[in-house]
Amino acid sequence: MYISIDYNEKGNLEIEEKAIEKMIEFHVISNTKGITDVKASFSLHHENTLFILIKLFVKNKEELEINEKELTSKIEKSIQKTFLYKPKNVAFAYIKK
Repeated sequence: MYISIDYNEKGNLEIEEKAIEKMIEFHVISNTKGITDVKASFSLHHENTLFILIKLFVKNKEELEINEKELTSKIEKSIQKTFLYKPKNVAFAYIKK
């Protein structure tokens, strides 16, 4: 898999957004149970501050199995290893369908 990481003419770092989103969604899907859909989004501020929001769509709250601490740790390690960035914050939003 090729990941596009470039500096634009203003000197700001540009990362292929879909690559990070798909990486996050893969970790969430493989480490949780009871979710119907996942939507990951992120924002990069000041070229080195990365914020991640993960929206988890749930049908039945009782069927949800997730360990947020473990999942956050896996996502942080994966992003840090791939992009050399440590996310400042990983937030979870639970949305009932």
